[in-house]
Amino acid sequence: MSKINFYLLEYAYAYILRYKSKNFFIVTVFTLLVALLSSLFFTTSSIEYELRERIKNQPDILVQNYQAGKPAAIDAGLLDKLLEIDGISSGRTRVEGTYYFRAKDKNFYIVGVDPFETQSDPFIQKLLEKHDINESSMLVSINVKKAMKQAYYKEYFNFVKPDGELLKVSLADSFDVSKRVELQNLILMQKETAQKIFGYHKNQVTDIALSVANKNELDFIASKIRLLLPNAKVVSKNDLSVKYEKLFDYDNGVFLSLFIIALFTFFVIVYDKANGLSSEEKREIGILKALGWRVEDVLHAKFYEASLLSLFSFILGVALAYIYVFLLKAPLLGSIFTHENLLDINSFTLNVHIDMSYILLIFLLSVPVYIAATLIPSWRVATLDADEVMR
Repeated sequence: MSKINFYLLEYAYAYILRYKSKNFFIVTVFTLLVALLSSLFFTTSSIEYELRERIKNQPDILVQNYQAGKPAAIDAGLLDKLLEIDGISSGRTRVEGTYYFRAKDKNFYIVGVDPFETQSDPFIQKLLEKHDINESSMLVSINVKKAMKQAYYKEYFNFVKPDGELLKVSLADSFDVSKRVELQNLILMQKETAQKIFGYHKNQVTDIALSVANKNELDFIASKIRLLLPNAKVVSKNDLSVKYEKLFDYDNGVFLSLFIIALFTFFVIVYDKANGLSSEEKREIGILKALGWRVEDVLHAKFYEASLLSLFSFILGVALAYIYVFLLKAPLLGSIFTHENLLDINSFTLNVHIDMSYILLIFLLSVPVYIAATLIPSWRVATLDADEVMR
């Protein structure tokens, strides 16, 4: 294995500085293309991960009541009837939904809990073990607390019920949702309190969540429930996966178009560079040959030059993409994924989840290709006689 020739490396660095205008253009275009491709992959991999996590925390089967095409409260007594179906191992009623806070134009997500029940979500279970709530108190996320505080609600909040009456609920404590970004607007309170806010009767709940022992029977059991309850909407975890995949596949088509455009632009630049050297570059290689440089010396110098430019541009492009996606929340690009039923990219910071195979793909499609595009025309000129090159 040959060692790094620091004299040739120094020459390559000096060469880059001599032609700084041309090389600045190359670095700028290279960096922007790498940043675009990296941003595409960072965004898709992070959102795919987020969707998988969301689906993982969903119940196996969800039963909802629909009236005139709109969701409505469902009778809690149906749970006992559903538990008689073979294959369903357990179930629970849920009282939860969105509450619109008009003063700050925000949607809070209320989840009614029974403190004496084991919660399906480990995060919520830990919160209830640490904090006590009663019928007149609630736990809120830091994000919700901040919004309430801006509207001068510091110790309590007045919920407006469907009949227009106010329900005063005190603030027991707040919590940090950490990486559970889908819970950033969460409010936890007892089921009875949540029922009052949503205008439910005592025997009414939002939906019924069921667990299935054999996950391979999800669709079969869901079809049995549809026959049993023709007016109910039955959503299995498989249905949710298909729904997200369809939305995501559509957006991936847009991403693929941007990916192809970026690659096409890059290869046009590479083709132009591989097509030949300028007269000044040819003359410089001729002078080097006249001074006694061998073909391999010229190629080594060109290799160092191309490596310095491409690696610097690649690292800078990936760093810019990281900042753009994970710190700036991918403005414009991320809005492609703003769907009512998918993710609101503007409502949270994407969790850092990077698929290194994508980074490797971008590297292989850019750095080696650019180095080859630099070496090939240099080799053609370096194999000629010095007199012929300098003519």
